[in-house]
This record gives sequence, structure tokens and C-alpha cells, in this order.
Amino acid sequence: MNKTISTLIPLLLLPGLGLSQVSGERSKHEPFETPVALYLTWQQDPTTTMTIHRVSEGAEDESWVDYRPWNEEEAAGRSWESVTGSSEPMARFSNLPVHTVELTGLEPATTYQFRVPEGPGTFKFRTLPADADEPIRFAAGGDTMHRQIWMERVNRVAMEYEPEFIVWGGDLAYADGRENRRGLHRWFDWFDAIKNTMITEEGRVIPIVVTMGNHEMRGGYYFHHDDFEQTDDWRREVAPYFYTLFSMPGQPGYNVLDFGDYLSLVVLDSDHTNPVEGEQTEWLEEILDERQEVPHVFPVYHVPGYPGVRDFDGDVSTGIRKHWVPLFEQYGVRVAFENHDHAYKRTVPIRDGEAADDGIVYIGDGSWGTSARSVHDADETWYLERSESVRHFILATIHGDDASFKMIDEFGEKIDEYELPADD
Repeated sequence: MNKTISTLIPLLLLPGLGLSQVSGERSKHEPFETPVALYLTWQQDPTTTMTIHRVSEGAEDESWVDYRPWNEEEAAGRSWESVTGSSEPMARFSNLPVHTVELTGLEPATTYQFRVPEGPGTFKFRTLPADADEPIRFAAGGDTMHRQIWMERVNRVAMEYEPEFIVWGGDLAYADGRENRRGLHRWFDWFDAIKNTMITEEGRVIPIVVTMGNHEMRGGYYFHHDDFEQTDDWRREVAPYFYTLFSMPGQPGYNVLDFGDYLSLVVLDSDHTNPVEGEQTEWLEEILDERQEVPHVFPVYHVPGYPGVRDFDGDVSTGIRKHWVPLFEQYGVRVAFENHDHAYKRTVPIRDGEAADDGIVYIGDGSWGTSARSVHDADETWYLERSESVRHFILATIHGDDASFKMIDEFGEKIDEYELPADD
């Protein structure tokens, strides 16, 4: 952990106290070289937008970003454009602000340079291409940080493949929605892991797309709360960090991110701050129906419908198979990303509750930076093609209508691969 952050955390425990309010203590320490946190995601089409999040040390710090197109020959002569955004406290017991600035009207497949109020210089990001005529790579996984050293190790291996972005399917910092010292420590360690490993030597920051997991909220699941209400206020109450830190998925906790007309990530909430059935399933059917012509539609969620470790008949897994899987099958989904079980699994193609050549393959089970668990034996489990107790990530490559997946462990060894069959 950053030594300055570690020293100041006890001060954040006082109600309403932010880092900018402790100037007498602050002068004893070296200044921050970068913001407390700097991470990128999207709220709209990644080919023409970018959302820049920053957690700063000063509660009164302004929310703005300067940016300009960048290339090595012309950057110095380009003028900066400035965009202002919004900010809100990261947690109720501290004024530590989360700044959010969305840039729109960008050019596809273009590198931009940007700067923020804090930082020694400038950073970069790259918009996604307008089409998938050339291969596009991204990394996927979940359950990112039991230990920071494990998360950083997998991050570094994933970065060797130069992914355009990373998808994390829940259980990020394992802060459990706790607005206290332990919760804040967990998020600061998570921020450090991103700063240490996901900014390239050239200063390019790799964007992330995240989903809700049970460790993003108090109590893990909505049905553990007698006061459950399917409202924005209730969700923010039980998962304060998640709904403050991430503009995507934002409220109500599930969303869809469309990359041009070639890729859609359908980000779902598996019984955490929203029930699987009901409003979310109705929304899911509408979203999938509207995207039947998109060649790559990947649902991403936390609890697996086809678990590699847990009980197949668990309540949440059963609900996913009952409410979501029939829609996946009806509307042409071919691969879904699952997490939560802290292991690796790939299912056989499944349709109508049995193995089928034209079925959906479920890949996951979320062990990016966690202790890996013992798995069901694939030879004795009808729905499993592969299972292994290992930390890993999934390297997905889409190219036109084709998609392939390589599963790589924390030491860079390939543990499995899968290529989608040609779509008849």
C-alpha cells in the first residue's frame, strides 16, 4: 500500500473528515505522485467515448480533465480541450471525493492524451475501433483480490497481451460495503494494484468494465435484508462504494455496453442488489431481443449458473438457469462469463439443460486474485468440459464474426482454449 495512504487512513475515520482537511498532518508526508485512484471505464459506446474516474486527496479539488488527440509527432502542437464533470464523497464517513468526467464525440481507434489536477504529467487512453475487421483482444475474469500480490501478478501477465480493456465479473476489493477502516484499506489496495500494473510504460491506462458481486455489498444478497427495496436509495445504502466508484453499470446495477455494432457486454446482477427474476429478467429479454444482429453478445455476471465448485442446485444458480439461460438460448448467446467459485471451468455446449452441439458455453469461475478452490471432477460432471483449481484470466479475441478464448494462469501458462464454431 502507498505509505502516505496507509498513514492517513486513521484520519479518515472521523465523520466528515477528508484528506484536504488535515493539512497540519499532511505536511509531514511526501506529496502524492498520482491521484489516490485513477481508472477508466465507459458509460456509452467505447468507440467514441471514455469515462475517467479519479479519487483525489483534496475534498475541494475540481472535477476536470484536459485531453487532446495524441501522436508522437503532433502532440506538442495540439491545443487541449477541457471537460468538467461531477464529484461525490467516496464514503459517508469521509469527504474523499470520487471525480467522474465523461469525454464524448471522440474518434474511433484513436489514442488521446489527458491530464488531471493531480499527477506528475499526462496519461493516455485509446478508443475502440469502429468495427472488428482487425482482431480485438480483451481480458476477462472475476474475484480479483484476496491478496494484492496475486491480483498484480495476474494483471501483469494479462497486460503482456496488450488487451484493449479488462472485464471483471464481481468481487473486486472484498470490502463488503463496509464504510470503515477495513473497507477503505481494501479499496486503496485495489486502487494501488491498478496503478502499479495497468498503466503502460507509455502512460496508457487500460479501461475496465465491472459487475456486482456479493462482496460489493453488505450481506452479499438482497434476500439477506428484511428491508429490501428495489430502489436506487436502497442499493446505494447496502453497496455504497460500488455505486459511487463506478459509472458503469451504474443504477440499477445492470446495464449493457455496446461497442459499435459488433460487441455487446450485458452486465448483470446475480441476486445481489437486484433479484435475478422480475424486473431484471424483463429488461434482459428486451436487451437481447434488440441485439440479435450483433455478432458477439456476452453476458457477464457473478454467481455461475453452472458452477465448477459449488452445488449445482444452489438457489441463485438455479434461478439463473430458470430465468436467464432460456433467454440466452432464445436470442443467440454463444458464450457467457461466470465467476464466484474461485476456480476455472469451461462447460460443454449446453441447450435445454443438456449437452448439445448448438449450445452455449459457460466460461469462468472467477479466480483472478483469490485462493483457488477444489473443483468438481469434469469427468464425473455432465456439464463440465474442463475444471481446474488455478488463478487465471480469459483472453478473448474477436475478429469479424469469429471469437476465440485462451485461458492463461498467473505464470503465463495456457491452461485451456476454446474457439467458437462457425455460425451457420
